[in-house]
Amino acid sequence: MAGTFGKRGTSTARSYAPRAMAAAPVLASGRAPATEMPARAARPATAMPALRVPIVTIVLIFVLAAVFAFEVHSAPRLYPGMSPPVRSLIAYGAIDGELVFGHGQVWRILTAPLLHGSLGHLIGNLVVFAIIGVMLEPLIGARWFAGLFTIGAIGGSLGSVLLNEPDIPAVGASGAIMGVLGAAFLCGASARTGPRGKRMQKWALWLILPALIPMAADASHLNTDFAGHLGGILIGLVTGAILQMVWAPGEDRPALGNLAAGIAAFGAVAALAAFLLGTQPGDAQVAGVPPPPAGLVPEGELPALNAVDSDTARALVTRYPHDPRVHLLRGYAFLKYDHDLADAEEQLRQALATKDVLAAQLAPEFTKTVTVLLALVVAYENRPDEARALGNPLCGFAEERLDTIYAALQERKVCD
Repeated sequence: MAGTFGKRGTSTARSYAPRAMAAAPVLASGRAPATEMPARAARPATAMPALRVPIVTIVLIFVLAAVFAFEVHSAPRLYPGMSPPVRSLIAYGAIDGELVFGHGQVWRILTAPLLHGSLGHLIGNLVVFAIIGVMLEPLIGARWFAGLFTIGAIGGSLGSVLLNEPDIPAVGASGAIMGVLGAAFLCGASARTGPRGKRMQKWALWLILPALIPMAADASHLNTDFAGHLGGILIGLVTGAILQMVWAPGEDRPALGNLAAGIAAFGAVAALAAFLLGTQPGDAQVAGVPPPPAGLVPEGELPALNAVDSDTARALVTRYPHDPRVHLLRGYAFLKYDHDLADAEEQLRQALATKDVLAAQLAPEFTKTVTVLLALVVAYENRPDEARALGNPLCGFAEERLDTIYAALQERKVCD
C-alpha cells in the first residue's frame, strides 16, 4: 500500500499599474491654484492580467479529502482514527493485478487513485499536489490540467498492476500526481514559461526523485508503490511532450484544450460509475479475495476500543478465541476496568501472537496500539527498561491517537 507521497511558494508574474500622477497642490481654502499646470500627454493604460485561480487543483483536493472521509467513516474500525483495513480498501476499489486481470475488475484502474490508506498518506499527496498545481494549472489552463491528472491516474494504475506482484493491493493519487509532475518538468523547460518555468522545473524534479528511489533503510517506505509512481511519471512525460507540440508560439494556452477536458470528464464520470456499481461495503465478500478465516468476530459486532466494557470483552474472547482483535479488547478491559495487570499482559501478547491470521483486515495501527498498551502494562508492573523499549518508539503515535494512554506513559516515564 502506498503511504505519504513517495512514502514521503510559488511565484506569479507581477504586473504593475502605472504610477498615478502627483496630485495638484491644494490651497488652505481647498480651491485649486489660479495658474493651471500644463496637461501631460496621457499614458496608455496597462491592462492588469486576470487572476488565474487553480480551480481544478482546489476541487480535486476537496474530492480526495471527501473520499477519504467516506473511507474512514464507512470502514469497520477497532478504534477511532484507525486507518481503513486492507480488506475495506479492496472493497472500495483498491487495485491489484489479480482482481483486474483475473476477475475482470478493470474499473479499479479509476477508483484506486482516489483512495488513500491513511491520513498521513492523504496529506502527503495533497501537499505535493497543491504545490505543483498552483504552479502548473495557471500556466496551461484548467482543461489541460484536469486532463493531465486523469491521464496520470490511469498511467499510475497501469504501472502498478503491470509491474507489481498480482496480489499486492494499492491505492493513492500519487500516480496521477507523478503524471502532473512529469508534464510540469517538461513545461518548465520551455522558453515560453520564463523564470517561473525554471522554478517549476526545479520543484518538479525535487518532488519526483524521492518518489522514484526506493529507500530500503527507511521502514516507512516499504509500502510505497514505486511501480505506480513510475507508470505515472512515464505517461506524464509523454503527455507533457504532446502538450509542448500543440502549444503554438505566441499562444496563451496549448491547443486541444477541449480534448483534454473531454478526457477528464470521461474519467470523472467513469470513476463515479465505478464507485456506484463496483465498490462494496467494507465488510462484504469481494470477488477474487479469499474470505477471512472462520471463527472471527463479524465486523458489525466489533466494538470500538474506547466503547468496550469488561463483560462484552469477556464474551467476545469466549466466542472468538482466535481473533487477535478481541484479545486487544480484553487486554484493554483488564487494564482499565479490572486492574488486572497479569491478565492484561497475557491478552495483549496473545493479540500480537495471533495477528497474522487476520493480516488482510488489520491496519498497521493495530500492532502499534497493542504494543503501546503492553508498554503501559509493563510499566505498571515496574519493569521500566522493558516498558521504554516497547513504548518509547511509539510515543508520537500514542500522543496522536491515544491521548489518555499517552498521558499515562508520560506519568510512568515511558515517554519524555
